[in-house]
Amino acid sequence: MGSAVAVIGLVEIPINMTNTSTRPLAVRTRILTGVWVSLLSLLGVRLIDVQLHKGSEFRVQADDNRFFTQRLVANRGVLLDRYGEPLVWNQRRYYTVADPQSLHPTKQFIDRETALVLLATRSAEVGFTTEREYRYPEVLAQVVGYVAPVTVEDLEQDPTLSSQHQVGKLGLEKSFDERLRGIDGKEVVEINALGQKQRVIKHVEPQSGQAIQTTLDPELAQVAWQALGDHPGAVVISDASSGALLAVVNKPSFDANLISQVPIDDQERQSRASQLSTLFTDPRKLFFNRAVAGAYPPGSVFKLVTALAGLESGAITAETSVVDEGILKVGEYEYRNWYFTQYGRTEGEISLVRALARSNDIYFYKAAEFIGPSKLAEFARIFGFGKAPGSQLSGEAVGLVPDPEWKEQKLGERWFLGNTYHFGIGQGDLLVSPLQIASLGQAIANNGMQCQPSFTPQQIPDCREISVHTENMELILQGMLDACSPGGTAFPFFAFNQARRVTDQDAKADLESGAVACKTGTAEFGGADANGHRRTHGWFLAIVEPKLSSTAPSDPQQLKWWERARAQGFPRRLVITVLTESNDQIPFKEGSREAAPVAKSIVDWLNGAAAPTATASAGPASSR
Repeated sequence: MGSAVAVIGLVEIPINMTNTSTRPLAVRTRILTGVWVSLLSLLGVRLIDVQLHKGSEFRVQADDNRFFTQRLVANRGVLLDRYGEPLVWNQRRYYTVADPQSLHPTKQFIDRETALVLLATRSAEVGFTTEREYRYPEVLAQVVGYVAPVTVEDLEQDPTLSSQHQVGKLGLEKSFDERLRGIDGKEVVEINALGQKQRVIKHVEPQSGQAIQTTLDPELAQVAWQALGDHPGAVVISDASSGALLAVVNKPSFDANLISQVPIDDQERQSRASQLSTLFTDPRKLFFNRAVAGAYPPGSVFKLVTALAGLESGAITAETSVVDEGILKVGEYEYRNWYFTQYGRTEGEISLVRALARSNDIYFYKAAEFIGPSKLAEFARIFGFGKAPGSQLSGEAVGLVPDPEWKEQKLGERWFLGNTYHFGIGQGDLLVSPLQIASLGQAIANNGMQCQPSFTPQQIPDCREISVHTENMELILQGMLDACSPGGTAFPFFAFNQARRVTDQDAKADLESGAVACKTGTAEFGGADANGHRRTHGWFLAIVEPKLSSTAPSDPQQLKWWERARAQGFPRRLVITVLTESNDQIPFKEGSREAAPVAKSIVDWLNGAAAPTATASAGPASSR
């Protein structure tokens, strides 16, 4: 092709129509333009994503760097006794911080006096946490319980917890932990790049935990504790009309304040740690709630169930008699009465009321045979044996009610007549807790209306009627009144009942006059020693209507209790259950010799006597 001349102004510039040198430039321009357009598009998309789609997320992240949220742990609620007085306090534990603006300042714990001085001049440097102080740290340790810092397991089970929390680990502190814990608050603060507080943005006050009213009478529990003396065991005192638990004490025990409180001094902390290690490893099981979680053979206390089962089933009547010759022989086996074993004496012909008063084994061997093991087991379960009583404490013992079917399935053995005999007197494989025995006593004292044991007041007690004829219950109470009267088995109460019972009165009238209805029990367990003797626990079950003296006690502590009890109301009828465990010092505990004096000290105190200082352990080895 030719060429052309372009005239621009006065200059002629030749243009070669066939020159292709400008084509690569145009291509490069288009490529660069495309790249820039793509980059701008990507930036636009990213900007839209950042601003519109993820803006709130990045805002939160930015705020997280700018703001810090502190959890404000709620003040733990308290447990109150039946009179509205606290069983536990929240005590402040003060500390100082070198830099109050730091998010995680180093804390130096100080005593209260030092804190009060600093609060007057340098309050910003003083802070506090709280720790529990228990008013009855040993007496009610297993029942009230204690708190401790959260563990990894606690956090896994409850994500709402934090490392700042204290949680209930035992007793009512554990059972009502969520209600006692309250609702945490929070404080949002603005921080700078160095992580220091600048200003408070938001403050939400925590809501304190609930104050929970209980039915516990700590002064009565203190008396029961003192009455137990050196005996390992348990005492349960309940309101016969409602099942409310006034006192549940255990020995041995531990000091709950050793766990809940941390000393300021380093040396004291080390000493405390050593003490705690000793507590948790003590072979006497200091944290074990014997009254609620222990399972023991009930011994002769169970004869009350055998008697009622016989009467209600028609297997025996008030007139049914058995001849006690000391030994009941079945083939090559012999089954003895305790009176014959200890004294070589017999009762002769004996009927129900007298058999209860004397705790005669021969009578109840035969009564169990008349009833039959399956029927006896059925009646035991009606009274709540073999299942948890249902109080608010965890770890309740279920116990065991054996019968022929159970033995066949669990042990692969037949049930023999000897098993029935042992069952009838509360021995063999039968196991119960002191709380279950207390529930049995409550049903008898309440004319067959059994109420669920409870540590908190119930507007309407959870009760169920056990179909027991009134006349049969009268026979049982007569036998129990006789057991605590001269000629019975509970010798510590002989003079007491003799002064309060009136001839020809019925059981109700005797109880209203202040007499005590009771049943002793001595329960064998374990293997026999070289002499063929098995160790024994002592049991005592009592029903009493305390007569608060019209004369004010002279002891100031007792006077305070007396005034509150009279002013705010005290149960008309009580059930007192005592277990004294066998130990190496006294391997053979008896219901009459070790357990009955414990109840006697409690009853005397309720009637105005001074608080016991030790448990008597003298007197004849009287009975089962």
